[in-house]
Amino acid sequence: MTDPLALTPIRPGPLSRREAMAAALGLLAATAAGPARAQAYPVRAMQLVVPFAAGGGVDVVTRVVAEAAGDVLKQRFVIENRGGAATILGSQTVAKAEPDGYTLLAAPTTMVINPALKANVPFDWEKDFVPVAMIAKLPFVVAAGKSYPANTMKELAAHGQASKRPITFGSGGTGTVAHLAGEFFGLVSDTKVQHVPYRGEAPALTDAISGNIDVMFSTLAGASSHVKGGTMKALAVTTGKRASLLPDVPTVAEQGYPGYDLSAWVALVAPKGTAPEVVQVLNSAINAALGRPDVNARLVEIGAEPAPGTPAELAAFMAKDAETWARVVKSAAIKVE
Repeated sequence: MTDPLALTPIRPGPLSRREAMAAALGLLAATAAGPARAQAYPVRAMQLVVPFAAGGGVDVVTRVVAEAAGDVLKQRFVIENRGGAATILGSQTVAKAEPDGYTLLAAPTTMVINPALKANVPFDWEKDFVPVAMIAKLPFVVAAGKSYPANTMKELAAHGQASKRPITFGSGGTGTVAHLAGEFFGLVSDTKVQHVPYRGEAPALTDAISGNIDVMFSTLAGASSHVKGGTMKALAVTTGKRASLLPDVPTVAEQGYPGYDLSAWVALVAPKGTAPEVVQVLNSAINAALGRPDVNARLVEIGAEPAPGTPAELAAFMAKDAETWARVVKSAAIKVE
């Protein structure tokens, strides 16, 4: 910032009382300008890009938290659904946006998975974005039809190792978190698995219920109603801690596979160059929203787990998650066209 005193010409004699007062007021105004600008954010609505079509899990979770965070900030988050190219289209839009805090991204897990799956991702999530706040994690549940012989993950592995064919598991598509979660279990349990991709989660769940495939690595939102309704049984949840929606279902790690801790997630990120003061304002608003009992209850109801934290914690989490997925993709030799 230019020194306001440097704009005052040097006089051979002392300043008059009026000149001295004018100079002091000028210095005070210049010093206060910076903090005033930071305190003013946000002064208008913020565009929040969701790189999926409306109505999916990430979209619903984002809208629940964004509405509450908007109440905190006294400004609205305007949701723009911009799906396509495995979330790359919407993400790229925000990567190129002005870093003024008014164009933000609800970043999904695919942001850190895509570099391991695709050769030419048109942005670098570490260089082109600033982590702001974790919005929520979305655990998966390993579920099977009621007649399937295995009831635990150890029994599932034993069944697969004794069988002449691999364990078949379904997901909503190749390269999804559910697909990679199943491949990761095959690796840690030394069990042959075979992924069966579907056009969405619903038809995969139908085939698991009927026994056409062995198990599903499903979102909680997708499988919990079937589990509670008795048409499916839950073998495990994939996160390190039990899920609030299915508290009686043990984790994969609890059943003898330590270190198995996977989930989908959605986080708020901003274009690189966004001021630290703006990042902190947004982080505080998201965490305040997650602290509301009504928001917390709604997230649990739709199969999500609130996960407040700092921007630094989010950055570390994303880096670790990227390493995990890269290892799974390489070890399982997964290819996406």
